[in-house]
Amino acid sequence: MDDATLATLRTAASAVFDAGFAAMVGALLTRALLNDAASDWALRCRRRCRRLLLRASLLALAASLAWMAVQAVAMTELPWGESMLAVGGIVRDTPFGRAWAVAVLALGAAIALVVLHQRRATPLAKLAIAAAVIAAAHASAGHASANGLGVLTLAMAVHVLATASWAGVVFAAALCLPRGEVPAGDGPTYARRLSTTATASLAVVALTGGASAWHELGGTLAPMTPSTSTDWGVVLDAKLALVAVAIALGGFNRFVVMPSLPSRWRRFERVLRIEAMVLLAVLVAAAVLANGEPPAV
Repeated sequence: MDDATLATLRTAASAVFDAGFAAMVGALLTRALLNDAASDWALRCRRRCRRLLLRASLLALAASLAWMAVQAVAMTELPWGESMLAVGGIVRDTPFGRAWAVAVLALGAAIALVVLHQRRATPLAKLAIAAAVIAAAHASAGHASANGLGVLTLAMAVHVLATASWAGVVFAAALCLPRGEVPAGDGPTYARRLSTTATASLAVVALTGGASAWHELGGTLAPMTPSTSTDWGVVLDAKLALVAVAIALGGFNRFVVMPSLPSRWRRFERVLRIEAMVLLAVLVAAAVLANGEPPAV
């Protein structure tokens, strides 16, 4: 299999993992945001979040396994069946292999926790720890750890978790909010908490993402300018444009729609769904960047 095909498969697996992990984190956060709500609407939403949490975790696990399968083929240059036998050696002998194994184990633990608590309260704290471990392991397998573990890797781990939180709460809102009448108390309260969570996550994403991008661009914005643009820089520009659109949509909901809730709830949901699609495109662009070669590397 040629290098271009392997790179495409690796990027696709990364994008699916990022989307699944974001939905997993979003379902967990949404479950926490509605933890004290007593309405039937909130109860139905929490049930949907539990199902989304399990499905998203399984999706992320499948994508992570697929990513390693592609990586093994790329590293060994052997047929698929034979290259799978080398996965153990990759995990044992390479830092990114060990980081991948930690992420897979944490995902397995999260799935087990959800399955074992199907009829009991969701263990939010334990699942939050699992999500943090997955984010740290994911960051340790990327460009940020090229020179060993350090401040940049920690910043990227925080960035991964914050990005998943921002995109995830929007994904969960788009997928889990039940149809029907929205209670005057729980609906607007949830919307305010959602907006606050997304805004705080966005602030962290901006700080950590800016520091990471500056490092990967070699301390210069030249690769992003039209005259000297690289393919990697073009994708970064596109990602930043999509982020700007997502921020505008979130701002519209927060400052224009939310003051009139619950009467304008349907508009609030429509904007959330559009924002979810834009953020999905952001995650795809992020996967392309993560599997590409930054100018400073």
